[in-house]
Amino acid sequence: MEAIVCKFGGSSVADENRICRIESIIRADKRRRYIIVSAPGKRKADDQKITDLLYLCHDLADQGLDIEEPFHIIRSRFLDIARGLKVGLDIE
Repeated sequence: MEAIVCKFGGSSVADENRICRIESIIRADKRRRYIIVSAPGKRKADDQKITDLLYLCHDLADQGLDIEEPFHIIRSRFLDIARGLKVGLDIE
């Protein structure tokens, strides 16, 4: 059987509702067997992309500065998604 690789990221994985839409896309074709998921994007215009926050953490750490504030935002976003999907997540 032919295999299809699918990559989802950014706004398509920004929250639990959008992730559920992806599930229906994947299940619609049994050839979609390899799924790559990248970082969540913006949920709304004033949101921050997870990738941008990760880069910020790197830059701050590289300068010896505290990363707690951007990391708290990252942690909260992933916990919100996990809660919405009703799955566990140990991010501590």
